[in-house]
Amino acid sequence: MNILLIPPNDLLRHPIPNRLYHIAKRLAERHTIYLLTYPGHPLAKQRTRYLKAVEITYPARKVDNLGLYYILNYPHIRAAIDKTLRTYQIDVVVHANILPSRAAVDLAEKYRVPAVYDYLDHYPESAAAYYSGFLRTMVEKGVWSLVQKPLIKSRTVITPSYGLKAVVKTVVPEKSIHVIPNGVDPIFKPMDKWRARKTIGLDYSGYILLLYGSLDVWIDVVKILNAVKNMRSRGIDVALIIVGFSHGKLFYRQLLTEIIRHGLSKAFFTYPSQPYEKMPYYVNSADAVLSPVKRLRINFTTPLKIIESLACGVPVVAPDILEYRIWFKQGVFTYDPTKIEDAIISAIRFREETDVMTRIAQIIMEKYSWDKIVERYINVVKSVVM
Repeated sequence: MNILLIPPNDLLRHPIPNRLYHIAKRLAERHTIYLLTYPGHPLAKQRTRYLKAVEITYPARKVDNLGLYYILNYPHIRAAIDKTLRTYQIDVVVHANILPSRAAVDLAEKYRVPAVYDYLDHYPESAAAYYSGFLRTMVEKGVWSLVQKPLIKSRTVITPSYGLKAVVKTVVPEKSIHVIPNGVDPIFKPMDKWRARKTIGLDYSGYILLLYGSLDVWIDVVKILNAVKNMRSRGIDVALIIVGFSHGKLFYRQLLTEIIRHGLSKAFFTYPSQPYEKMPYYVNSADAVLSPVKRLRINFTTPLKIIESLACGVPVVAPDILEYRIWFKQGVFTYDPTKIEDAIISAIRFREETDVMTRIAQIIMEKYSWDKIVERYINVVKSVVM
């Protein structure tokens, strides 16, 4: 098949490889991928990742604001999609964005090409996350109205969770919606904790809690910092590692301010966003991985962070969200706001059950291998082409 892929960001240059990168990399082994890239994208600052694909580009206007980038470049994005559909024998359009998805479904309909919407994120909340007050409400309502047309015009929809499926059902109750979770790359596997710490240059003999990935307003870190502070006051030798970046940058600065305010300056290690290949070492260096997300629809999903951590045999501490209980039977220690410390301590103790965590890692890899996920994904894509 010839697949035109409209991703949520620049798949080749974004700091963190997301769901569609892992899927596209495997699809490209058997199919031809025409990949829309976003030149000058505010977050496209990393070295280029390899992906066997025909890059579709356009003369972009470079701006630092994420939302403004798509608005100003919409005519160029639409023209690039139009030219691709006119020039190549595209069999299907797989899209996962807001304005680019809007253009994609209109043009796919024009050229009679089926479209599949990967609703991998609750776009209204993620787009509004960088605003506050009235403006935030307006952005969320505006984006929700924008994504409804792509949902309606797409032949079928894929989501990574039952929570997002329920959201989509409110717009297209009669449409088939396929739940296909996120997966894990085979580089994430158990290794000796002390060797992992040595590899990343971390000389620390106490307990390590890891917070990694996108660090933004959907993360609730204050309660975690309070828990770490309380544990240290009780004589528990625990420290926090932060590896990642903030889309808006302001949240990351606020996070560092909160760490200082909580008196944890000597109990945390911060690293910039790391090459993906190095992340298994950071995960394995930890006694527990933290996923302190807020109870927003954007977080009712199957987080890569949780799957990757469990694949390394490292337990995860997260709020009690129903989606997590559906997908993960062991290794995720949920908490309510008053008992975060108990969840962290339980996770740390469970990490020492090496045989149990190794077995959980094997189950996770068997169930969530990207290779298996892609088999399910391609079956859905093929179903709209036949």
